[in-house]
Amino acid sequence: MVLDVLSLLGVTRPCAGCRGGGGPWCVPCAATLTGPAAYADLRPWPEGLPPVTAASVYAGPVREALVAFKDHGRWSLRAALGSALATAVARLLVDLPQDAVTLVPVAGSPGSVRSRDGDHVRELAEAAAGVLRRAGLDARARPALVPVRRRDDQVGLGRAARAANLRGAMRPRPDVDRLTAVVLVDDLVTTGSTLAEAARALRSGGCRPVGAAVVAATRTRPADDLPTG
Repeated sequence: MVLDVLSLLGVTRPCAGCRGGGGPWCVPCAATLTGPAAYADLRPWPEGLPPVTAASVYAGPVREALVAFKDHGRWSLRAALGSALATAVARLLVDLPQDAVTLVPVAGSPGSVRSRDGDHVRELAEAAAGVLRRAGLDARARPALVPVRRRDDQVGLGRAARAANLRGAMRPRPDVDRLTAVVLVDDLVTTGSTLAEAARALRSGGCRPVGAAVVAATRTRPADDLPTG
C-alpha cells in the first residue's frame, strides 16, 4: 500500500469531499456519512442478490471521497469510510440479527489492485469490522473470494453487460463453507451485478450470505418488500 505520506508528515490536505479546508475529511462532509443507513434500490433486483444496505447515496462529497480513496490513494479516508460501512452493516443486522458477523469483501481484479496500490475494499472491510467490535459485536473481515480472470471496466456498461462481464470472475476459497453470518461488503453499488456475482461465488462453495452492505448506493429506498438471495 502507498502510505498517505503528507498526512504522516502532518501536512494538511484539502477535504476529499468539498476540496475546502479541514482535510482529509471536514466536519460538514463527515455529516453526509453518519446515516441513517438505508436499503439500496436496485430494481430490477439481480437474481440471487441478498438485501443490500448503504450508509449514504453516491453523490456530492460521498462520491468525491470514494473516488479519492480508491482511485487517488487517499488512504487517510479509510477510517471515515470504514465507519460508514459499519453503519450499513449495523442497519442490515437490525432486520437480520446475528450474534457474530463475517465481512467478506468483494474481490477486485488483479489489475485494479495493482493500479490502486492495494485492495481498497479489503481495507474498508477490516476497518468496519474494527468499528463493529468496538461496539460490542463479534465481527471479523475475511477475504473469502479471489479473482479468477481479468474483467473490463464497468463504467458505461448496462445491467446485462455488467452481469456478462462479471460472470465467473470470482471463486470462493476452499473453506468458505465454514463461515457463518456472512455479509458481503463493497464500497459502492450501482446495479448490484458485482455483489450478485460475489454471492453466487460464495454459494458455489457452500456459503450463503445473509446480506450485503456498502458505503454508498446510487439510490436507496425503504426496507419494504425486500427480495431475498
